[in-house]
Amino acid sequence: MIIKGIYGAELIYDEDQEEKLNRGILPGLISETYNKARYSEEEILRNYDVKTSGGKQSGTIIIFPGGGYSWLSDREGNPVARAFNRYGFRTVILRYDCESEILGLRPLKQAAWAVAETKMHFPGEPVYLCGFSAGAHCAASIGIHFDDVDWNGDRLFDDVIEYIKKHSRENAYSTIEKESIFSAAGDRDDKKKWDELFRSDGMILAYPVITSGEYAHKGSFERLLGKKKDFLYKYGDDTEYERALRWFSLEKQVHETTPEAFVWQTMTDDSVPVQNSILFVEAMVEHDIKVEYHMYPAGVHGLSLATKEVETPDKGRYPDIHVADWLERAVDWLLYKK
Repeated sequence: MIIKGIYGAELIYDEDQEEKLNRGILPGLISETYNKARYSEEEILRNYDVKTSGGKQSGTIIIFPGGGYSWLSDREGNPVARAFNRYGFRTVILRYDCESEILGLRPLKQAAWAVAETKMHFPGEPVYLCGFSAGAHCAASIGIHFDDVDWNGDRLFDDVIEYIKKHSRENAYSTIEKESIFSAAGDRDDKKKWDELFRSDGMILAYPVITSGEYAHKGSFERLLGKKKDFLYKYGDDTEYERALRWFSLEKQVHETTPEAFVWQTMTDDSVPVQNSILFVEAMVEHDIKVEYHMYPAGVHGLSLATKEVETPDKGRYPDIHVADWLERAVDWLLYKK
């Protein structure tokens, strides 16, 4: 099923996954070489805060493929969705705008719509974000700016709210009572309710684009804002461009209500410097927000699952059993975090 959204966004949802999800399987119970070898199954279960719904792990993961805001990587879409399905998590894939000449706020607004749409289709269940590279920047942007104004101080999501109010009834899954959509959303001016609808329950950020400063992945920010002269032609004066750059530099935007996060990257990332994830983690710590961080000592950018399924030898992306461990650690985090 493809759910159409604001500005051409698409949520890809495989309805068949509901019948294929492994039921209540924990990481340590899948890997014979991990926890099970050291701890009893009973002890593992005691250590996890496992919530189940309908016989499966509770929660939906929205996947944001990367691609420098220029394209969307298939290697960071369906294979990742299937991998999380193995552990009992429902997944949807967000296809956000990578085609507009200057993207501006469009991917962020599409992400806001995706979080709200997912929450309304599966009410009462947590919604997590999983982004890769520029997709991680998009995911973290809505994670951070869910209750914000734009870089000029203007209301950010009015067009998203109007879109949801107009279209959500026709997009609702047949298994969900359609009236629950609007009881969750409330009036446009009830900002607290809408903020809650746009807020995720946690973020998984893989080799994320974060900073627009010294260690920036410049191509991603040029896709968002254009070159300075193009931005000024579209939006206005000099100071606005600098404000916009800072607004999109996410290590400077973390605040007390930012959702907790799981972050991983390789130290030798040759495209997005590892300082991106370090700066983000430092900002989370500074604001006393729970964060789990894994820095792997070696590996190129864009490893996705780091398994045979997603290898691209021409780009130096080979299976790596050490880096591939990130998925189980992320599931650990989803289930164990308090």
